Amino acid sequence: MRYGEAGLPQLLEFLKNPDWEVRCAGLRAVGLIEGKKSKEILMGYIQDGVSVEEAAQAALALGGMEDPDVTPLLLGKIGEIKKGDVQKALMDALTGRPYGQTASFFQKYLNSTTVTGEQKGSALAGLGFHQSAPVELLASFVSNPDEDVRAGAYQGLATRREAQYGQMLLGRLSMEQDPALRQNVYEAAGAQQDTLPSQLASASQQEADPAARLWAERAWGMTVGRTDNQEDRRRFDAEAVPRLVVEALQNPDPGEQRAALQALAMAQTAGSRSGLEKIAQETTSPQLSKLAAAMATGGKKRDSKGMK
Repeated sequence: MRYGEAGLPQLLEFLKNPDWEVRCAGLRAVGLIEGKKSKEILMGYIQDGVSVEEAAQAALALGGMEDPDVTPLLLGKIGEIKKGDVQKALMDALTGRPYGQTASFFQKYLNSTTVTGEQKGSALAGLGFHQSAPVELLASFVSNPDEDVRAGAYQGLATRREAQYGQMLLGRLSMEQDPALRQNVYEAAGAQQDTLPSQLASASQQEADPAARLWAERAWGMTVGRTDNQEDRRRFDAEAVPRLVVEALQNPDPGEQRAALQALAMAQTAGSRSGLEKIAQETTSPQLSKLAAAMATGGKKRDSKGMK
């Protein structure tokens, strides 16, 4: 919701509060008011002499404005600010701006020899998340020699569920030796419209690393959830569901427990729903039980034929 500039005087009082969290909340509220004065206030906080928390919050609040004139203001601050956390906030704000306004900057940034691979990877992941950058841009960096860049490209592609780079991504599995990168590849491949459940079923069987295999099965569940092919759905129930139930009940890593639950929830098969119900009943974790039960209930929205 956007408010008029008449509300600014009251918000300025919040910016004087001794509690930095209240001041940051005030800055977020200023960002909801479109206008010259609001921009001036927020720009005044994006300085190296301002606390990192407030400067970063001002950058993000400014980035959330609809005014196209905000983009050049943020770009102007990129080369001026020295603090790393504020620089990151500025980049986060820029990745959320319409890509038509930032295309020239990001094309130079992603091909610069002075920008680190970690910075480029973070930018690619952000551009993928915010959806306005062309998916072709993300795909063009999956073969970059820098692992951090490739990771960011995979993460960006994992958010593009309308894309069809599944076959290209599956081909990357033979080239990525690091298990963490292979996890990124599986997540991205599962999101692509042209990735087949049978392909991820085979990939999960061949995956040697236990953590990477779990993400292969999560991606497999994602593809099964969007198919009506009964053979694909039966295979997932027979092969993946028993392993995923064991992962959820016995794996001590909370993140991997959630990945197993997500794989079952996304598949939306009769077997995966039964698996979630089993986890809810047998786990000793109240939180995990509650989550599994909620996911099982959600799966009932799909009938036995897999139709949405």
